[in-house]
Amino acid sequence: MARTATMLRRSALLPAAALVAAMVGGGLASPAQAAAPTANATAVSTTGVTVYGAGFGHGRGLSQYGAKAAAKKGLTGAKIAGFYYPGAALTSKGNPALRIRLSAIDGGNFTFSPVTGTTVSGIVATAATGKKVTLPAQPGWHVARSGANYVVQKKVGNRWTTAYTLAAPVTFSGPKTLKLTYNKAKTDCRGGGTVTFDGSLTATTSDNAPRYVAKMPIDTYLRGVVASEMPSSWPAAALQAQTLAARTYATAKISASRYYDVIDTQQNQCWDGAVSETAATNAAITATAGKVLTVGGKVISAEFSSDSGGFTATGGVSYLPTKADPYSLASGSPAINWVKVVTPAQLAAIDGPAGLLKVTAVKVTKRSSGGRWGGRADSFDLTGTVAGGKTTTVSITGTTFRVKLGLKSTYLGFRK
Repeated sequence: MARTATMLRRSALLPAAALVAAMVGGGLASPAQAAAPTANATAVSTTGVTVYGAGFGHGRGLSQYGAKAAAKKGLTGAKIAGFYYPGAALTSKGNPALRIRLSAIDGGNFTFSPVTGTTVSGIVATAATGKKVTLPAQPGWHVARSGANYVVQKKVGNRWTTAYTLAAPVTFSGPKTLKLTYNKAKTDCRGGGTVTFDGSLTATTSDNAPRYVAKMPIDTYLRGVVASEMPSSWPAAALQAQTLAARTYATAKISASRYYDVIDTQQNQCWDGAVSETAATNAAITATAGKVLTVGGKVISAEFSSDSGGFTATGGVSYLPTKADPYSLASGSPAINWVKVVTPAQLAAIDGPAGLLKVTAVKVTKRSSGGRWGGRADSFDLTGTVAGGKTTTVSITGTTFRVKLGLKSTYLGFRK
């Protein structure tokens, strides 16, 4: 979907589909309820400080709630994309293959599970040496790394017993649809212990650890992305704009310099396989088939976030400018204004156990991107005391402040 932070990285930020419930119950206020932040600095009282802000996410590129409102006003998906990525052209790039790193089983193992019926059949395992093995029909096949190889095991009694040892990397293909049961559940995006998709799977090694990569055409990948990033009940034009952003973002990530192109989490975009597919989002993929956004013939990094707060943030390139976003303001987003009380203990924890023991003042030292209150807070000074009682000022990034305190965005300030 993507978050640059000291702790958090994702171009696509928090997906609207996953966040609506969290935002409604997460200390948010309606526009009428929220007081505007009027100060860049505040003393910390015994109860802490009250932070006021707007929007959800980094604010660069497409605002998902803004896209919803723009669609309701009659804009097409292409027009919505044009508003949020000015100067970008719609270009046909076909349907290239994409490699998706399965984060839940980094360093782990998995089992091939039946998609239908009671057995797994038709899978061909191809080793790095070129050796091919057709796996006989079984209730399941377990795959795990063993040194420089992968072992493919079948269940004998209550135990997995090795049937084949193959040199890594090993690619599994054959059936149109594969279903994997992870040895540990995925905790990001929709989560869960299984994934089903149309494509192939490669078991490889990186950093001396097992890694697993699904491969499929990019529009097949998008079937597991779009509804995880935007509610499928939203207008068709909004879903098409989201699809254009997601396809463009993923296409720009294709690189021969590493063993995968994208990760299946918020670090890039949420991908959850077939469980995410809906008729509405699949229709949006079909309606925009092969189309990506380019500038000067180059596919752009089409970042997006949940809600710009009424003013987009600059991405440092022409197609990610800072500009007023009236669509987000009109969207009815529950995050258009929010407020959160931050305790003294939470502020002190930002600097870690070896740093400030007590924070007495907070100050925004740099803002950018325009909009209300001088723009987004890029950096802060925390003033307080360390062990021995010495007064010290610590500088941190706006993103660190946001992530450590669980705030919705860096588009924020304090009330005098």
